[in-house]
Amino acid sequence: MRMFRFLAILVVLGFFFVSCSDSSDDGGTTGGSGETQASAAQEDSSATTETKEEESEEETKEEPEEKTATVNSSSKIFMDAFDFNCSANWGDRDGAVGIKAYTGSGTCDESFPGEAGTYQLVLKAVTEFDGKSPYKFSINGTQVASGEYPLSSDLGCDCPQENWRDVCPDKDRDINLGTYDLNPGDTLTVWGDDVYPCGSHGSYTKWRGIEAIRR
Repeated sequence: MRMFRFLAILVVLGFFFVSCSDSSDDGGTTGGSGETQASAAQEDSSATTETKEEESEEETKEEPEEKTATVNSSSKIFMDAFDFNCSANWGDRDGAVGIKAYTGSGTCDESFPGEAGTYQLVLKAVTEFDGKSPYKFSINGTQVASGEYPLSSDLGCDCPQENWRDVCPDKDRDINLGTYDLNPGDTLTVWGDDVYPCGSHGSYTKWRGIEAIRR
């Protein structure tokens, strides 16, 4: 009888422990699911907030100002002297176009290659020590400028002939021919001559070209 009661108590205790264990498992599972859902909801909320903040920052950013390229309205055109049509008494003198010795005056002409506009014209002259070479400049047959080159050295005719290239060499000099309204195809003419102030040796109009600077 006692044995029966003891077994019955064990059975009841067994059911009691099984019931408590199931209840504890259900509670744990339920609690875990709730925490997971809460965590996911919090992450979704944080992501949404960050996205809105990023969109707000992008909307509030100022658009960059457009950069406008600066165009230089001044342009230069160089007309090489060797491209001009010259009379027979011009030739290559030390890398420039120059009058040949003892041949007298001559002309070189060329058509203006630029667009219509106002241009300052500069003669790229080559000066010498033994004479002030003369020049004349014409546009479409009308003379608009003339003069003499300056000497390349103050020694002038006293420059020693045997080593003049070292003591008083030729020098490049820009000569302003003036500012004019030009059209494409206008004829530009350079006139030159040879002079002999030092006796047997003299100077010869030499030049490298004409530079047209648009104004």
